[in-house]
Amino acid sequence: MRTIEISTETFAAIWGRRQPGEETEDAILKRILGIGTKVEPVMPEGHGKESGGVVDQRNGVNFPEGFRIFRRYKGREYEAEARQGSWVRMDDQRRFPTINQLNASIAAGAENVWNGNWKFRDVDGQVRSIGVLRR
Repeated sequence: MRTIEISTETFAAIWGRRQPGEETEDAILKRILGIGTKVEPVMPEGHGKESGGVVDQRNGVNFPEGFRIFRRYKGREYEAEARQGSWVRMDDQRRFPTINQLNASIAAGAENVWNGNWKFRDVDGQVRSIGVLRR
């Protein structure tokens, strides 16, 4: 495997074209480029240290190192970045192993983090829910 650096927008566009069963960027790109069909396993959630970022095994999403998400809660904007297996809040630099724990540090009570509260900017600059990245 080779490592390439891509923008957050490019990453979002790749995952926006994901089809069921594709668990990695490599699998998505192989289908798009017509060069193979092998689907590689995803590491367990919170164990993205080898390649950076955060992997959510349950939902089939690999947030690469530096991927940023944001949400508004009670009139305030919050932003977090995927870094070495954790979500890092940009306002206070606290780290959280899961997106649910990140969300609990901001919002009172349990919430479904995939329902549209957490968003990212796609390749076209459009704001989209992280829910579109799920398998």
